[in-house]
Amino acid sequence: MFSSFLLLSSLLAISQAIPPPPIDPCAPYCADVYIISCRATLEVQGEGQIGQIAEYVQSASMQTVERVALEYPAILEGYAQSAATGAEALKQLVSKQAKECPNQKIVLMGYSQGAQVVGDAISGGGYGQMGELIPGMPKELVDRITAIVLMGDPRHMACEEYHHGTARKEDGDGVFPRSPEQMEILNSHKDKISSYCNRKDALCAVRGRGNLGGHYDTISMFVTPAREWVLEMIDGPEELPEVPDELEVTK
Repeated sequence: MFSSFLLLSSLLAISQAIPPPPIDPCAPYCADVYIISCRATLEVQGEGQIGQIAEYVQSASMQTVERVALEYPAILEGYAQSAATGAEALKQLVSKQAKECPNQKIVLMGYSQGAQVVGDAISGGGYGQMGELIPGMPKELVDRITAIVLMGDPRHMACEEYHHGTARKEDGDGVFPRSPEQMEILNSHKDKISSYCNRKDALCAVRGRGNLGGHYDTISMFVTPAREWVLEMIDGPEELPEVPDELEVTK
C-alpha cells in the first residue's frame, strides 16, 4: 500500500516537472472571428465606411475579432478591372485564412464597389458591362464563410432572396446586373447573406428614381440592423466544415 502511494507520488511529481509543449512562434494567430472589409470606389486604402460595422462587432462581441481591409484598387476609371482584381484578391485571402485557421468564423462585408467585389468573389464576376465571366469561389470555400454583408451593391438584383433594404422589386436592378447563374449561386447562400439597397440609390435600384445621395446614405440607414445581424450570425452555434488541403481557387 505504502509502495503504491510512493509510486503515485513519484509519477505526479514527474508529470508536474515536465513543461507544457512550447507554443509555435511561427503558427498563425487565429482570432475567433476574422472580418474582411471591402471599401467603396475612391475611398482611401483601409476599411472605408463599411468598417463602422466591423468596429462595432469587434467591440460588442465576447469573441476575439480580427479586422482587415482588402487591398484592391477601388478606382472609377477602369472600374470593371478594379472590381475583378478585388474579387480575385478576396478569393485568395479567404482561401488562405480558411486553411490557416480552420475553426475561425469568416465575415465579409462591402459597400458600393466593395459590395460588388464580395458578390463577385462568391458567385463569379464578369457578365454584361463587366466583361468576360470569371469563376467564383468553390462551394466548399463559401461554406466556410459565416456572414456576408452587401451595402449599395451596384449588382443588386430585384430577385435577391437575401435583400433586407428598402428597395422593392419594381425599383429594378442595379447598374451592373448579374447573370441568372450568378444569382442562382448567391440565392443558394441566402441564409448567410444580408444585402441592403436604398430604393433612392441610383446605383443599386435604377428604376427607383434615386440619385447618388441615396447611395451615400446607405451606410447610415442600415448600419444598425446590419451590425446586429452580424453579431447574431457569429455568436450563434456553428460547426465549420473543413477545407480540403488540395482545394484550389480557380482564377
